[in-house]
Amino acid sequence: MQARIRTAMIVGMAMTVLAAVGVSATFAPPAHATQVITDIAYAPAQPAGSRGHLLDLHLPSTGITPRPLLIWHTGSAWTSDDGKAGADAIASIFNPLGFAVAGVSVRSSAQAIFPAQVHDIKAAIRWLRANAATYQLDPNRFAIMGDSSGGWLTEMATLSGGVAAMEGTVGTTGVSSAVQVGLAFYSPTDFLQMNAQNLPTGGLDHNSPASPESLLVGCPIQTCPATVAQANPMTYVDANDPPLMFLHGQADFLVPHGQSVLLYNRIKAQCGDATFVSVPAADHMMPQIMDPAQYGLQTVRTTTDCAETVGTGTLNPTWANFATFLRSGLKMGNACEVTYATGTWNGAFNGSATIKNTGTTPIDGWTLTWAWSGNQQITTAWNATVTQVGNQVTARDAGHNSYIGPGSSQSLGFSATATGTNGIPAQFKLNNIVCTRVPA
Repeated sequence: MQARIRTAMIVGMAMTVLAAVGVSATFAPPAHATQVITDIAYAPAQPAGSRGHLLDLHLPSTGITPRPLLIWHTGSAWTSDDGKAGADAIASIFNPLGFAVAGVSVRSSAQAIFPAQVHDIKAAIRWLRANAATYQLDPNRFAIMGDSSGGWLTEMATLSGGVAAMEGTVGTTGVSSAVQVGLAFYSPTDFLQMNAQNLPTGGLDHNSPASPESLLVGCPIQTCPATVAQANPMTYVDANDPPLMFLHGQADFLVPHGQSVLLYNRIKAQCGDATFVSVPAADHMMPQIMDPAQYGLQTVRTTTDCAETVGTGTLNPTWANFATFLRSGLKMGNACEVTYATGTWNGAFNGSATIKNTGTTPIDGWTLTWAWSGNQQITTAWNATVTQVGNQVTARDAGHNSYIGPGSSQSLGFSATATGTNGIPAQFKLNNIVCTRVPA
């Protein structure tokens, strides 16, 4: 199928699309010109006329190149061959942060049984890596993300790198299908334990011959445990796997929360690298996983090199935090310094903040945030769009100064009112990364 190209200004996605993948209207990245290339065939259609071997590419028209790539797949209980749907909303978040986004479809369970779906996602990754130069993608910085069965696909792609049986021969071959980091929402793992883990109030009959899991593997799951084991992401866990974050609601009616508990325990036992965010009261929906009402209540378990930390409310499920996790997994050189200076007079003052990129990766598009210690109030600003809510200040680049190369700096200025103390903010964050504060 011939690819179709269009150019759009991502100013704000329709509320229904944003809600479908949990994109909050309060997280409003700046408008960003994007080239969208739709219906790229990464392999011939199979069966003819199907959509399972198509992908869409959302490319920022400005910014650093080559670009890191985020691959997205929407879950459907493996019943749809249009998993690239919803990538528009993901791109509205990540394109302004400098990421290219690929929405990837794979075959449905009605079109092909497991391991076809894993073969397909790996074929798409190989195609994207083989064509990285054409689309100015960084072949060494591929991330993957998905929800539900898309989360399962994310975990399979992240954890089964180098497993020949999971590669297949679909499409482009001879290129690595590895990803460098994964982020999954409420994924199934061990199908055989799902019924036993259902909520006391009930859930799906996963053992049924007509269940999504049975249809995926082509047999009632309890009758073919060997095949089910091959479809279990835990089978492929080892200490060399890329970092993986996964999130699950404790009130999930469709995919039991215990599925992610099993995966986390396996990764911990293998001394792998995982972050597991367990959200109380959340069901099988990203808006509930990311509901601000749950902030501070979630249990966060992290295991790295056989060392574990467990905390409550230490990582809120926000797009900013997800972006930070992905950037860290992609080794994007998160480092910055901020020099802050003020000149005071009675009741008011002028201030400036100079941002220096001390990392190894250029920054294209920046947001600097800080909190006042007193009653300071911004009145005007230059070289940035500055807003204030309470004592929280957000300064976004002005467009002409959005790029900060390694070792380079950009500055912004402002006027503000103040009475009483006017101390230097305790902390500055650039794109949610804590910067070193340098005295003026």
